[in-house]
Amino acid sequence: MIEERLSDEECVEAVREALDMLPPQFADELRDVAVLVEDRHPSEDLMGVYDPTGGLQRIVIFREANPNRDEVIRTVLHEVGHYFGADEAQVERWGL
Repeated sequence: MIEERLSDEECVEAVREALDMLPPQFADELRDVAVLVEDRHPSEDLMGVYDPTGGLQRIVIFREANPNRDEVIRTVLHEVGHYFGADEAQVERWGL
């Protein structure tokens, strides 16, 4: 059985939904962070990444690695955790 992937629009909507879930004080902190959706990471094993390099802070969500809306939301919140300084172990303890 072939698993149907989210469309670009569905993925973007799930990203918006995740960002809308953030308390206002956290959302305000993210004002200068670009949140992007790309089809896939070159290594094809990342669901998302927080990339603070090169002067532009960005969170990239990889659509093809996130099989559904709930995973997109979880991945966005995971990467937001990294933005706020949490390491991988911390965000995993939070269930993200």
